[in-house]
Amino acid sequence: MTNFTDPYLRLRPQAATEADEICRCEVGTPILLQPHLSRNPLSCCRCNLEVPLERFDFDVALVDALASWRDFHDSFYHLWLDSGEFEDWAAAQLRDPSSPVNTRGLDLARRLGIHHRCYLWWFQDEGAPDWMPATHCPRCSATLDIRFRGERPQGGELRVCDSCLIALAA
Repeated sequence: MTNFTDPYLRLRPQAATEADEICRCEVGTPILLQPHLSRNPLSCCRCNLEVPLERFDFDVALVDALASWRDFHDSFYHLWLDSGEFEDWAAAQLRDPSSPVNTRGLDLARRLGIHHRCYLWWFQDEGAPDWMPATHCPRCSATLDIRFRGERPQGGELRVCDSCLIALAA
């Protein structure tokens, strides 16, 4: 039997999300606008799994805005992941509260909040040798509130700023 590899695999649509990667938490659990290299940028604040879009009644304009922002964010994230000549610049854009990627993301989190409590997942380079979990909001410097302690993957917690709609993992 020959081992056939599809030369177009990287251009084909992603397969459907596996059932064990779909959130089953209570419907009222807050969500994250969190690009994670998938088509759906919404995940659950508690379990960090993908939240099915069918749970919401988004209009077409909001769906289009989600897809557009996901692609915009991913362009910076891919530059950072590439670890090439644009890595530091992309990381700076992803960390900067006034960068276009974050101002658009925060605006979208506010728009999503009309339907369901939503936070913008804030970029952190958790693999950096000097990384420490944030205790203050990167926008307003307020102390972050702890949510879902011990309930998130690997027993972690979420730190949020309710004023700025920002969330960070710890």
